[in-house]
Amino acid sequence: MPSKQRAKNSPTSANLHPKTAARRVALKILVALETSDIVFPQALNTFMPACPLETRPLARELASGVLRHRARMDWTLAPLVKKPLEKLDAPVRAALRLATYERTILKTFASVVGNEYAGLMKTERLLSATGFVNAIARRLPDEPRQSPEAQSDPVGHLQREYSHPRWLVERWLARFGFEECAALLQSNNCVAPLALRVNTLRASREEILDSFLSRGVQAVKGVLSPDAILVEHAGDPTLWPEWSEGKIYIQDEAAQLVALFADPQPGQIILDCAAAPGGKSTHLAQLMKGEGKIIACDVSEGRLKLVRENATRLGIEIIAERAGDFRALAPSLPKADLVLLDAPCLGTGTLRRRPDAKWNKTPQQLNELVALQRELLEAAEKLVKPGGVLVYSTCSLESEENENQIAWWLERHPAWQVETRSTLPHRDGCDGMFAARMQKIHHS
Repeated sequence: MPSKQRAKNSPTSANLHPKTAARRVALKILVALETSDIVFPQALNTFMPACPLETRPLARELASGVLRHRARMDWTLAPLVKKPLEKLDAPVRAALRLATYERTILKTFASVVGNEYAGLMKTERLLSATGFVNAIARRLPDEPRQSPEAQSDPVGHLQREYSHPRWLVERWLARFGFEECAALLQSNNCVAPLALRVNTLRASREEILDSFLSRGVQAVKGVLSPDAILVEHAGDPTLWPEWSEGKIYIQDEAAQLVALFADPQPGQIILDCAAAPGGKSTHLAQLMKGEGKIIACDVSEGRLKLVRENATRLGIEIIAERAGDFRALAPSLPKADLVLLDAPCLGTGTLRRRPDAKWNKTPQQLNELVALQRELLEAAEKLVKPGGVLVYSTCSLESEENENQIAWWLERHPAWQVETRSTLPHRDGCDGMFAARMQKIHHS
């Protein structure tokens, strides 16, 4: 492609057509995700204010749609683009992916797709790319390119059909088999329902459900957690009265199961080793009926502020925060009845909520996390009172972080009694979660 040319007096979002503004915001989100450390929720908060209210759903649909189906979009583009997509400027690559999504999934007319995304190259001051983007966009098929045959190339088929990194497809295919792997990949591409946890210190689930239904919010009881409500097409729950009154918290059912599985009791001393933003700490507190003490630790002082804010809003007063690496903090912490290690993990159980995340994960990260988890487990074990409980949990689907980690643990600590619980998105309709509840029988 020719060298970049700078356009003068490029249109701003303020004077763009609302749908064009939505496309520009979607493009900026995709570029930011590729060129910075920002994550999808932050990108939405950063760029969405530039989009008119009436087309914000379109901007989100476009950005999240490309992230969910990126490999399929790239597979469709490949025969039309002479050079690898990775060699293009990030805004050009994003524009072509968005154009492909609109043309093949949303069925937008080729002429509209061509004009719109070529025009966005002008707003991005990439004049030299306008003709290139326009030409490719107008040649796009109206259906995604057919994936490789499943029989002859099962990995290639699953990778393109369901848009996941090849290395994840390979490991899940080996573990689950073709049909279940396909179901998992498809589940990851679905938009997860909004899951809320009722703060039972201030309201009952029935009370909140009645309140929602009385004003037309589509809501049903969760199946896995007695505190859960699932909501669809609801808007922003942080604007609802139940939120400001501290009666609800946004938390997937799988995450709610961890505190329930831990089974905390009123009056206990509890350590939460990696607590931010406070979902599990505050759930533990409500299960303790607000009686006892929770020490919420996190490496980030800034994220601990979220724990404090959430606890304050929910009316919880038994949480104290400690900032620092838990491995360094551990010697200064008291022994506890229950230690919760919700460990840093690869997060492959939450891909339906984080469509950008699957493209950023690597086998190297997995190896590094396994080593970190072991160090954290060893530090946590020393803080469990005799007869106390250690709960280890992840939002990962990877055996190395879950079952294999517990097998490693039991080799080193055979005198512990272990019970495990797990969920899978395609089987349980919630995020993927693993938890092990380990009872300390005696000093080991």
